[in-house]
Amino acid sequence: MIRHRLLAAAVLSVAIAGVVVVAPAQAVPVRGHTGWSVLLCKFADRAAEPRAPQFFREFLTRDGTGLGGLADYFTDQSGGRITLSGSVVRGWYTMPYTLAQEQAKDRWTKIQDCVGTAAANGYQVPAGHRIIAILNDFADSGAAGDRVVLDPGAWNVGFAAHEMLHGYGLGHSFSDDPTYRNVDWAQIGEYDDPWDEMSAMNIHAFGTARFGTSAVGLNGYFRDKLGWLPRSRVRTLGSDGIGTRTVTLAPLELPGNAGPQLLRIPFDPADPFRYYTVEYRAKTGWSAGIPANTVLIHEVRNGTPYLLRTRGGTRNPVQSLYANGVSVQINWQDANNASVSVSSEITERCLQGYVWREARPSDRVCVVPAVRQQAWADNAVAASRWVNGPYGPHTCVSGYVWREAFPGDDVCVLPANRSQAWADNAAAADRVNPARFVYGPNTCKAGYVWREADDADYTCVVPAVRQQAWADNAVAASRWVNGPYGPHTCVSGYVWREAFPGDDVCVLPANRSQAWADNAAAAGRVERP
Repeated sequence: MIRHRLLAAAVLSVAIAGVVVVAPAQAVPVRGHTGWSVLLCKFADRAAEPRAPQFFREFLTRDGTGLGGLADYFTDQSGGRITLSGSVVRGWYTMPYTLAQEQAKDRWTKIQDCVGTAAANGYQVPAGHRIIAILNDFADSGAAGDRVVLDPGAWNVGFAAHEMLHGYGLGHSFSDDPTYRNVDWAQIGEYDDPWDEMSAMNIHAFGTARFGTSAVGLNGYFRDKLGWLPRSRVRTLGSDGIGTRTVTLAPLELPGNAGPQLLRIPFDPADPFRYYTVEYRAKTGWSAGIPANTVLIHEVRNGTPYLLRTRGGTRNPVQSLYANGVSVQINWQDANNASVSVSSEITERCLQGYVWREARPSDRVCVVPAVRQQAWADNAVAASRWVNGPYGPHTCVSGYVWREAFPGDDVCVLPANRSQAWADNAAAADRVNPARFVYGPNTCKAGYVWREADDADYTCVVPAVRQQAWADNAVAASRWVNGPYGPHTCVSGYVWREAFPGDDVCVLPANRSQAWADNAAAAGRVERP
């Protein structure tokens, strides 16, 4: 494996040869036209041009041609939500540095030397473009922020897709196996999800016809993070207050099949970014190299998905789960779907700061810890407060009343404690079911909601903007006429909203400007673990 790491780009702009190149923000989700500048650079002492520029156009940037390159991979994985439209290939350029000089430099500098050479030869990287530096001899391959460098050993789809996905904001995938280390400089469990492209070259790949080792599909969490799964295809267990369900999943590779493609199962009331995911993977398309159709379970924590694997032997993905109050059982699977039965205690667990009252074993009303302690104390002395009187053998001694925390609760307590029990019962609904707060990796910061201009619009906006988007969608047909821009030409006074490519809902010009402004500000409105 060629060593590579995701390097943090602390510098957002770098000046070289009088040119300032601005690095695009590392923001997810990613949607629309994502242009790449592919710069072909030669070392001063290496004149060879191993491949013609046309090879790299077909390998990296040619969209929708069926050539099996990177553009086809990203179109497939995103469901057409991103394209590499606007990408260009430029060079070969000869850098004023030898191979040995470049080998001694860090990755960011290597890439910047190529960028600077292109600028000196008349090509300036457009604002917003990500960058791929192609080197004509073996010096380095990997990612640095949203920039990628590929030498001849990395001109294959599997390696390039992984590094480009770093450019789109993804980190590495892991397993939960504490004994696995891919290479000595990797973290425990790193690169140990072969069903996912972010495990680098430790993936279930196959040989492509033209571009070497294939990529494999992305796991469900990463597709969710990139905004490439529609909201209607993601289900969060417990969000409706029901903690036990049987769910029929569609494979991530077959979006035309009915059913959700990703199931989130929250279990930690104190951390809405910690949960399990369940997905079904089909041995087809870019995932044709996986051993067989299979259900995969991941634990997501701190923004990273960990594949749950068995220990020892084949280390297969686990096929059932009983942990953290969560149960997952696979009922059946076929070529089209998989059925899983899942449950979680999350709908009964309390919000942080509260505990179950436990006035009886089944009492799961959420209260502050002091109230639970009082309930236990009252239970412990219950018999000493009963007398045989007008209400039977459990009549309360003078000064006490039945607690009545639930029907039949005749434990005698002070009147204030009965009032407390009633108040806690009344407030119970507001203290449970934190699952409703689990919205996944694109959770909006407080005060913002998803715009929802369509089923895959995860842009965070103020609530009034979402209401406006819904209102504009509702009357879309009434604002279209058959005109110079086709049957969806806007009536006078309106323009296409263009919140994303293909968004031809007609709105007032101010609303289009609002959509563009919200898109530009989106990265700063997402809550990160």
